[in-house]
Amino acid sequence: MQVMSPVMVGRAEELATLREALTSTAAGRGGAFFLVGDAGLGKSRLTRECTTLANAAGMTVLRGRATPAGATVPYRPLTEALFSLARADGVPDDPDLLAYRPALARLIPEWRGGRDYPNDDSPIVLAEAVLRLLGVVGRDRGVLICLSDLHDGDAETMGIVEYLVDNLPDQPVLLLASMRPLPSPALTLARSSARQRVARVLDLDPLPDADVTALAAACLGIAAPDLPAEVAPWLARSADGNPFVVEELLRGAVEAGALVRTGGGWAMTGDVHVDVPSTVVASVTDRARRLGPQWHRALEAAAVVGRRFPLDVLQQISGVTDAGLRALVRAGVDAQLLLPSRTVPGWYTFRNAWTAEALASELLPAERAGIAAAAADAVEALSPDLPGEVCQLAASLRLAAGDRPAAGLLYAVAGRRTLAEGAATSAVRLLDQALELVPAGQHAAQRADVLATLLNALAEAGDVEGALRRGADLAGSVLLSAEKRAELHTRLAWVCVVGGHWEKAGEQVDLARQLLGDSASPAALAPVDVVEAHLLTLGDVKGDDRAVRAEELALRAVGTAEAVPLPTTACQARQVLALLARRRGFDDADVHLRHMLDTADRHALSIWRLRAQIRLATNELMRTGQPEQLHQARQAALDLGAITAGSQADATFAMQQVLYAEFAEAEKLADRILEATTRMHQEGESQFALVIKIASAAHQGRRDAMRQALADFRARGGEQSFHAPIVFGHRAICALLSEDRPGAEAEMARVREWERSHPTIYYQSGRYGLDPLLEILARRAGHARHAEIAGAAAAGLRWNRQFVLAAEAVLLGRDGDADGAAIAMAQSQQASAPFPMARHLLLRLVAEAALDDGWGDPVTWLREAETWFHTADVAAVAGACRSLLRRAGVRVMQRRSGLEAVPADLAQRGVTAREYEVLMLLGERKGNPEIAKLLFISPRTVEKHVAALMDKLGSTDRTALSDLVVARLP
Repeated sequence: MQVMSPVMVGRAEELATLREALTSTAAGRGGAFFLVGDAGLGKSRLTRECTTLANAAGMTVLRGRATPAGATVPYRPLTEALFSLARADGVPDDPDLLAYRPALARLIPEWRGGRDYPNDDSPIVLAEAVLRLLGVVGRDRGVLICLSDLHDGDAETMGIVEYLVDNLPDQPVLLLASMRPLPSPALTLARSSARQRVARVLDLDPLPDADVTALAAACLGIAAPDLPAEVAPWLARSADGNPFVVEELLRGAVEAGALVRTGGGWAMTGDVHVDVPSTVVASVTDRARRLGPQWHRALEAAAVVGRRFPLDVLQQISGVTDAGLRALVRAGVDAQLLLPSRTVPGWYTFRNAWTAEALASELLPAERAGIAAAAADAVEALSPDLPGEVCQLAASLRLAAGDRPAAGLLYAVAGRRTLAEGAATSAVRLLDQALELVPAGQHAAQRADVLATLLNALAEAGDVEGALRRGADLAGSVLLSAEKRAELHTRLAWVCVVGGHWEKAGEQVDLARQLLGDSASPAALAPVDVVEAHLLTLGDVKGDDRAVRAEELALRAVGTAEAVPLPTTACQARQVLALLARRRGFDDADVHLRHMLDTADRHALSIWRLRAQIRLATNELMRTGQPEQLHQARQAALDLGAITAGSQADATFAMQQVLYAEFAEAEKLADRILEATTRMHQEGESQFALVIKIASAAHQGRRDAMRQALADFRARGGEQSFHAPIVFGHRAICALLSEDRPGAEAEMARVREWERSHPTIYYQSGRYGLDPLLEILARRAGHARHAEIAGAAAAGLRWNRQFVLAAEAVLLGRDGDADGAAIAMAQSQQASAPFPMARHLLLRLVAEAALDDGWGDPVTWLREAETWFHTADVAAVAGACRSLLRRAGVRVMQRRSGLEAVPADLAQRGVTAREYEVLMLLGERKGNPEIAKLLFISPRTVEKHVAALMDKLGSTDRTALSDLVVARLP
């Protein structure tokens, strides 16, 4: 079966460039383009698409191709191209060509007309003859001349092509030449022409994975979503973005019966790996054989090592001398089989994955195994520590040699290193492979070591259920010592803590302590202590002393862990100590985090370094309200593939977006987190995603949406989690946005009650900001309560600080210190600058107290708050602001929304809703800058509205407009 795509996939940018060039050519402004790319990357397909466009536009299309044998046949590509013209129309009968017929007859003998012309014209004359011929042919609608595979072109052809390139801009001619990136006169000409800006080079790169998927679907005649799930990753891995190889691999899979039709679609019926297509094999092996038997055998050995291979290993297994190795490399590069590694000195790579497989496919299985064993011995002899990717190379060679246990143990080493570097998902894959290869029985202890590491990797990759499932059986194995089984239970407990499975975490901690007994060493107890400390701090555990107990356990653990050393346990302990230290101040917390960062750096624990970075960034965000450091930490998580850490950073930022009043963005991010964490059974993260949705709805005064998110939160056990006080605090905000002051106070009472029996690690629930402000506004608290809160470390967080300063302003104003109150209020507004909803809510709350006590500028505050909440569609607060303004003796227009806000008589005269808002503010004798500030528009826009109003209402100036408004007020 022929498997080919009926449409071109990808290359949209290149095709658009050529389409524009065709349009320009048809208008008389031609040029030259060189398509450069490896075999199979789509040069011919892109050329065909270009000729189709040219034909559709009525242009003349000429095509020629160079061949390897044609290097000794002068003008082969040009002769082929012009023959198509000769067959169709003969020599154009144009006076401009008469003098050049003899020269053109050298290319097209039929044009001699029975006459013999001497072949003594210079190459320049022939080149000019071709240029003139093309100009005449393209005079009406343009001409496209396509010359393919010019890397095999003869020198004479290249001389004419160079002449054309230099002279086409003023001609209705487009030259499209293609070549491989091989050392050749054609490539030299292409690059030099591009540097001189007389031509353009379009380098074709491999297709990205998305285009490979689309291409595969097009080949099979289906939509991309209907492609069998195994096909896309297989092709991405095997085809290197090469369209030709994609088609060949699909064809091979179909012919092998691995890919079959099922009704209107396709399905994989077996292993997605199929042999490299014979056409690819033939091309590669032919080039290798041309190098000679010794180099051919050496390249086959390199192919067994892998697509990328170290030269010292190849030299040892092939037995070539240093000079021979250098010659081999040069020959392989010249034959377009090899490339030097861009990143690792002394390593080379086959140009394509299928190049290596094609060479290796010629070997018998026993030959492959023997070469692999010798290569593995060489790798381990040359690099005993197996650094970096050398470890995985040794593992793959041991597997290819048939030594499965040795391969498994090496994959385990690679997996541990990869996890330590922070690439959890890759570590899971390596450790899974190790478990599959390491047999039970005599290797039981080694399997337990591998599994213990896998549990942590699964947790980091976000698969908590997978960790519990994989660890349950081995944890009870009688082949393991009690201490080893306790270690596994401790690992499982940590996995549960990471995933928020508090009850299961407690069960695993209890099992570990039972196995260790009373005589366990401090080193054995430290990991259990640190996990229990996290459980006491974060989990649903009752008790007034839980924070004290947690800190005692963590301090005992960190002392032991840093002495032994146990660097991972030390990092875990510092992490929980940083949370607990927030009670004394975020600076104290940062001390622990910097210790954690230092330990992670010294022991190359990338994931723990990342966690320290994220927590330091979170503390900075809470102190200042600025997210830049968190963005950097999040990007670091994404670069490492640390899903859990990245999700935590996302969740922190999403909550901050709520405080920034960026509600749509926050909810979008929360939905994405919720979907992912639900799928991965990360209950704690899922609960926090719902907290974000609760907060977003609450901060917009959307009670129904908040109730729905609350119901989901309760269904997931959220009210028993440490997130509960945060939810109460946001519900208080929602109550205030409904002008339900008693409701807000009741929610704050719930926060206080909850935090009396639980250690507090998150300090933005309202207890250190909104709660004392409400108490002071209600005259139930005074300076003593304010001093108590203001002295707490949590009061320094920017979100809390705005409320604490506002409360200070209320107290000072109540005492008659108007100047001090004004200063405190200004400081509060400065602190609230990043938080627009809270900023304007504070204006509304404090303005009422300022009116009562006679200080500040409550009218301006209320106007600003009223405008913001009206725009935000928070009607209750906007209405309260208008009521307070009336109480202050200020005339206030009745707010309406949209065109219905405009009185009928004004609407009939064309006054818009925005113009009506400007008109009402003119009635208050406000200037353009003040109106602009209140309406969040520019002064220039205000001026335009004023001019429009004067025209529509027949007023001569602003005063007349103001008088009109005053006359309309009741």
